[in-house]
Amino acid sequence: MVFEKIAIALAVMFMCTLIHAVFMVTGNRALDRHLRKFDPNRHPIYEVSVIWLLIMWMFLSICLQATLWALTYIANPDITALPDAKTAFYFSMVTYTSLGYGDIVLTGDWRAMSAIQAANGLIIFGWTTALIFYYIQTILEKHKAVSHKTGDV
Repeated sequence: MVFEKIAIALAVMFMCTLIHAVFMVTGNRALDRHLRKFDPNRHPIYEVSVIWLLIMWMFLSICLQATLWALTYIANPDITALPDAKTAFYFSMVTYTSLGYGDIVLTGDWRAMSAIQAANGLIIFGWTTALIFYYIQTILEKHKAVSHKTGDV
């Protein structure tokens, strides 16, 4: 029944939101520590590295979420299009990123589940993008504030 698949998908979506929130909070704490010790004289590569670490941290979160979706698919023996974990993870990442090659497709009521996964991925990627831009903007504002204090405007 399609409503059962939608309920499962919404439960997985909720778990993905929790995973992402935990990663966001821990990433925020680490970056906040960095921003409290802000030093405008550090080489710019340091700040680029900090942002890159945040991106990798959030990407790890996304990979875990895609794995959760893949495990959900594998747990359902009616899904024959995903015969193993490797294929399920591949399908899950392609769906979560909304890349959607179309080389693997689910059939029947399971299609609704993969559509919800794609929507979940769009939301998560938007959330991640907003977080990254927030920290880039914060770093730029700190540089600007220092420039105003020193007269380097």
